[in-house]
Amino acid sequence: MNMPALFDLTGRVALVTGGNGGIGRSIALGFAEAGAAVAVFARNEKKNQQVLSELKSIGVPSMAERGYDESSRIAARSESSGGRARQGEHPGK
Repeated sequence: MNMPALFDLTGRVALVTGGNGGIGRSIALGFAEAGAAVAVFARNEKKNQQVLSELKSIGVPSMAERGYDESSRIAARSESSGGRARQGEHPGK
């Protein structure tokens, strides 16, 4: 795909969380097509390797790493504190 100069991201780096499927994958590939180096962080290693292969075929520097999901730990700490965490406040504080 030939991107107009308006969308030239050459020399830029894009970090895409959840970039191995759905909208995130499309965004990661779009950034790559615009010339950006792309780093994908997502939980499914098999899908990470698939999108990494697609990114490399575009020809930009790219990487895909397994992301870290902290949501279950946060929920457990909130429950152990009696659910007293206020909106916008980390339960561990």
